[in-house]
Amino acid sequence: MLKQMFKSIGVAFDGIIDLIKSENNAKVHLVSTIVVIIVGFKLQFLAIEWLWISLAIAGVWVAELINTAIEKLTDLVSPEISPIAKKVKDYAAGAVLVMAIWAIFVFCLISFPHLWMWLAFSR
Repeated sequence: MLKQMFKSIGVAFDGIIDLIKSENNAKVHLVSTIVVIIVGFKLQFLAIEWLWISLAIAGVWVAELINTAIEKLTDLVSPEISPIAKKVKDYAAGAVLVMAIWAIFVFCLISFPHLWMWLAFSR
């Protein structure tokens, strides 16, 4: 049972690594994730703020993984150009956009007060 669980986790990590290697948007998400974490440490986010930031980061990654899965599946079942397939892909991409906008909002809401205090009192 434990062996099967580790195998399942390995397969999941393979999917994440493949996503990062093959999808340009995933590379943007990776860089953004790293930047947000560095800024969070620099500005000394509080635990509750890290909770919101981590939820936003995870939400974007989950949305991107689901979006890519939907795109790949759509390409498989509808290799020809189809207006319905386009709508399916557009809806999935829209979900990522909504999540990314929310994540940016959360980051700004949390980081701007810290940044303001850092700029105001670091002189």
